[in-house]
Amino acid sequence: MPKNSQEIPHAERRAKVLDEAIRQFAGNGYRATSITAIAKVLGLSSAAVHWYFPTKDDLFAEVLTSMFHAATERASGDPDLGGDPRAELISVLEELDPHKALVREAYERLNTSSTLREAYAKVLQWADDRLIRAIAQRVSEDADVDLLAETAHVLLEGLLVSVRTRDRSIADMIDLLIDPLAAAAAARPRGGTTGS
Repeated sequence: MPKNSQEIPHAERRAKVLDEAIRQFAGNGYRATSITAIAKVLGLSSAAVHWYFPTKDDLFAEVLTSMFHAATERASGDPDLGGDPRAELISVLEELDPHKALVREAYERLNTSSTLREAYAKVLQWADDRLIRAIAQRVSEDADVDLLAETAHVLLEGLLVSVRTRDRSIADMIDLLIDPLAAAAAARPRGGTTGS
């Protein structure tokens, strides 16, 4: 006889809600997904879903965080990537690429949801770190890579939230970010100045 929802441990019930939310958000997007629809598939009330995730944005943030963590864990655990920040960044962006519309929807809600803002910031911080580390590997130790952090951040964020169709692979796009930024960093030594 199957367990009723009262006999299922809290963590297991929460995981089932999250799994269904991932499926529905990935398939339908943020706007077309409702707490009611998620609850109905699981045989729960909307109030039961809200018990685990008080708002739709809380659930959406957890969906994005879960998808991101799964992608980063696979990338960091892949022996073929060997801890290479460029390769890890490309791997994660390729895995998340089919869901870039979700990332865009999260980005559009940053000003209205602190929960989404925090989740999105963690994704961007991880990606920024990998991009800056990849640039640093291509320049001498005295190059001022930190100076380029804001530019790298803006360019990377554009890649994350753009929903337009690209004619280049993600690896090509990352290299198009890394190469000129590495050249700019190499031209600016730490504490030094450039100019005429």
